[in-house]
This record gives sequence, structure tokens and C-alpha cells, in this order.
Amino acid sequence: MARGLLENEAELSKRQLHLLMQVSTIFNSSLDFYAVIQSVIEETVSVIDAADGGVLFLYDDERKRLKVAGSTGFRKKTVNEVLLQSGESMTGLAFEKKETLHFKTNLEVEEAMKTMTPQNATLYHQSADDLPMSTICIPIIKEDDCTGVIVLDQFNLEKEFTKDDIRLVEAISSQAAIALMNANLYRNKEASLQKLKQFNKTMINQNESLSKSVETHHALSDIGMNEGSFQEICSYLTNSIGKNVMIFDPFGEVKASSHSKWPSTENLQKMILMHLNTIRQKKHEVEVFHAKEDFLLFPLGRLSFPLGYLAIISESLPLTRFEHSAVFHACTVAGLQLMKQEAEHKEQQRLTGELIINLLSAQEEEADLSYLADRLQADWNAFFTVAVLDVPQELEQGHEEWLRSCIHASISHLLQKGDTRLLVTEWGRQIVILFHDVHGVESSIVSVNRFIRDFKALTSSITSEKMCRIGIGKSVKGIRALDQSFNEAKKTIKFLERFTFAGYSSWYGEIGALRLLLNNNEEELANYALEYLSPLLAYEKRRKGELFQTLFVYLSTGQDIKNASEQLHVHVNTMNYRIQRIQEILTINFNDPSDLLNIQVACSIYRYLFEA
Repeated sequence: MARGLLENEAELSKRQLHLLMQVSTIFNSSLDFYAVIQSVIEETVSVIDAADGGVLFLYDDERKRLKVAGSTGFRKKTVNEVLLQSGESMTGLAFEKKETLHFKTNLEVEEAMKTMTPQNATLYHQSADDLPMSTICIPIIKEDDCTGVIVLDQFNLEKEFTKDDIRLVEAISSQAAIALMNANLYRNKEASLQKLKQFNKTMINQNESLSKSVETHHALSDIGMNEGSFQEICSYLTNSIGKNVMIFDPFGEVKASSHSKWPSTENLQKMILMHLNTIRQKKHEVEVFHAKEDFLLFPLGRLSFPLGYLAIISESLPLTRFEHSAVFHACTVAGLQLMKQEAEHKEQQRLTGELIINLLSAQEEEADLSYLADRLQADWNAFFTVAVLDVPQELEQGHEEWLRSCIHASISHLLQKGDTRLLVTEWGRQIVILFHDVHGVESSIVSVNRFIRDFKALTSSITSEKMCRIGIGKSVKGIRALDQSFNEAKKTIKFLERFTFAGYSSWYGEIGALRLLLNNNEEELANYALEYLSPLLAYEKRRKGELFQTLFVYLSTGQDIKNASEQLHVHVNTMNYRIQRIQEILTINFNDPSDLLNIQVACSIYRYLFEA
């Protein structure tokens, strides 16, 4: 009998050694621990007679739970969903204590499993028909840290776990800990290799992108150095980034486009004009002031008042890093081109200023005048007209600078579009325009009026406020007579500044005799006007009639009864009655030249002073 027991123990030891060797082989067959864990739990359960089922749990750092990594003898669909906290059920207790636990009876098992959450308890009961009769839980310890638990369950009362079984599973657990460590090292190494490959790929892509970016920058720089056109910039940029490119002047006029058939630019023009109106109010200037799903706008030259705009029109936005780099470089090149043009305009302004100084000097040099006229390409014997633009002084500094930039940009825009010949300079705080025309006085007047009309229309599209007062001297023949037109324009500005009712632009000749008012103070002028008009004003106040308005319309039409009655929408007889009544109230006679002159002057002064 003793010999039989020895033979049984020898056979058992042989089987256990065979299992350890087989488990070791399985662990070493792959560095991917998760690929072999199922095989290990199945081999373990098959060799240990008392084990009817087994589960191997591993700790999930992200979920902070013990998660099923392999199982046998259970319904996998439900058991794999079990997630145990540290200290929960038999497995959690072994994990928490980091020691082997043997629950020898069904009561001990049932008591330990009461700590399971309702969800985990439900999942366990769905995965097994009954509770185990006995269970052993062996933690997987790695460098004093518990990384998992091997759980073996006994459902058959005729069998029980022996100490040798527990020692065998503990040995398997030690091998599992080593295999897990190797798997982690392998995963880390694989991750490092993947990162290295990704880094190399990124470096290659970046080098290719950098090479392409450098090539693009060199090409755009060459266009700028060779004074290439805006059309060349648009075409090259489109070829580089595959998107439509357009360049606008400050007022939304197209200067160049990468396509012969331009896309609709109405929205872009509206955005540009809106930007010009609002940019002075912005605290922070931006390189891209407007972005929509299908286009981007980039200011060129400077941000306080752009010299133009570059538009990217595409359905594939936003831009990539390379595209951003190429676009900003193109903006720099285009902006430098525009700033060079602006510098040429400023040089012309400087020469024009010198010309005016020489003409106003008592010791002018014939050679200097001839030199400046030639440099400015101004015909010595042309007809010259001077317009002075005066920006109100009461504005804030930033606002005034914006207005000045807008005025100069508007003049340049109209000069490029039309056939008007003019020179521009700054004279103190004022901006001076020298119109020159070879066709005569009438042609000069028409040309100046057209330019002033277009200037007002252009600036009104940006802002509703009046940018400046415009005083215009009469047209004179020959450059030597230019000082006369200049002085008249200055006097007109003085008149407009004092009498704001007169509008914000006027020819010197339109003021007529009223320019004599400049030599009197407002109190004296008011006394003069009221001396003649107070009886009519008093009458109007009592009766609330329309005689005062009738008087102004009558005088403005040159005493034309029919014309005045049509403007007032009254019958001619009514108009005659009103004129007769006005003469009675004011004790005047419109047929008397002296009375007519006095009442005309009084009405003009009243309108200027009290109806501003």
C-alpha cells in the first residue's frame, strides 16, 4: 500500500512538472502575453483534477478594475464583462491582500461573493449554473505589485484542492508574472519602434514640405525682385496651393486673378469696404480679417489702412501649414510691390510740394520751376486748378490718420481708373491737388467736377461721415499763375470752415460776394441779418405761415414767380399774394435794386448762421 502511495505521488509530481514545463513553453512561445493567456488557464484547469473552471484576471490601469483576460468552464459572453474592484469578492480580496486565498467550503465562497456589486453578481450567475464548492485565488505578483489573479473553481464535491495544487498554481503565477513583464517590455519596445518610425515619417514629410516651402519662397521672392506683376503672383500661388487667388486694391477693385473668368466678387468687395470702415475702431489688427467657408481675405502692405487685399477662394479650407506659409509669403511680396508704388507716389508728392513752394516764393528760380515741372511731367502752359482738402482738426489722432490714408488711397484709386491728370501733395495739415488740363478752362472745370463727384461717391461707400472740406480755386493758364488758384482754394476752405452750412465742397467762384463776410465777426453778421428779417420772423412765429420759406425759394430762383410756385407746389396767384405780403411786412420793394440786394444778403447770412 505504501508503495502504491509513493507511485501515485511520483506520478502526480511528474504530471505537475510536465505542466510547468508546458506552461513555460507556452509563455515563451510568444512575447504577446495576451495571445497565450487563454492557453495557460485551459492547461492549468485540465491538469488540476479538482478544478472545474478557471479565470485569469489582469488589472486595467485605465479602468482601475480587474478585467477577465482568459477563462474556461464559464459562459464567456457574460463572464468577460465582469469588472472587479480591489477587495470585491474572492478575487478582489486576493488582489488587495497580495496573498493566496483558499475558500474551502461553499459557505465561505458565498460569504465572500456577497461583496460583489449587483451588476457583477448578475453577470456571474449568468456565466455559471451554481456557486463553487471551493475556490483558490492566487495573485500574480510582479516586483511587489499585484498585476492580476488566477482563480480556480471547484463545483464537484468529490474533489478538493490540495496544497500541491496550490503550490503548482503559485508556480504558474510566478511564470505568468515574468511573462507579463517580458510582454510589457516587448510592448514598450514595439511602441518605441512605432514612435521612431512615425518620427522618421514625420521628418521625411517635414523635409519634403520644407523643401517645397523653400522652393515656393524663392520663386515668390524672385517675382518680387524682378518686379513681377500681381498676375504672376496670383498664377504662381494658385499652381502651388491649388486654390483660386485674387488681388484687390483698397476699394475692392480686382487688380489680378489666377483665372481668366473671375469668380463673383460682390461679397468680397462688400467685405473689403466694410473692413475699411471698421478697421480704425479695432484695438488689435489682424493678418486675416475675414474668413468664411469659401474664402479668406488678407490685408496687404499695412494693417492700419491696407494698400490692397489678397483673397484665397476655395471650398477646401482651412489652409494647411504649407499653404499658410506660401500665402503669407505671397502677401509679403505683393505688399512690398504696393509699398514701392506708394513710395513713388510720396516722391511725387514731395516734388509737387517743392513746386508750390517755388511758385509762392518771391525769389523763384526759373531753372528750378522748369526742373520740377519736367520731373512731374506737367505741361508748363497747361490750365491748372487747385483743390485744397482740409481734414477737421477736432478728430482723434488715430481717426484723423485713418481719414488721411483713406483720402490718399481714394485719390490714387481714381487717378488709376480715369484720365484726369493731377498731382498731389500735403501742405501742412491740408492735402493739395493740382489738376492740369491742356484743353482749356471749360474742360478743366468739367474734369475737376467729375473727379470731386467720384471722390465723394467713393468715400461715401466706405463711411457716411464727410471726410474733409474741399475748396477749389478757379482754373488758370500757365504754371506761373498756379499760386492764384491755390490762394483762392485756401480762402474757400476758410469760408467753408467758418460757415459749415455751405456744404463740404465749393468753388471759389460759387461763394461770390459772400466771401466778403470773412472779414466780419458772426455777431455783426447776425445783427445785420436780423435787422432786415426780424419783422418777417416775428410774423411767422405768430401765424406759423410759410412766408419765410417762400422768400428763400423766390430769391433762389432769381425772382421767377412760376418756377418758385412749382417748387413750393402752390398756384401762381398764391405765390404773387405771398410775395406782396412779404414786401408789406418787411416794408421793401423787390423792384428796388437796393432793397433787393440788402434782403438777398440778409437771407444768405441768416441761412449761413442759423440754418447750418
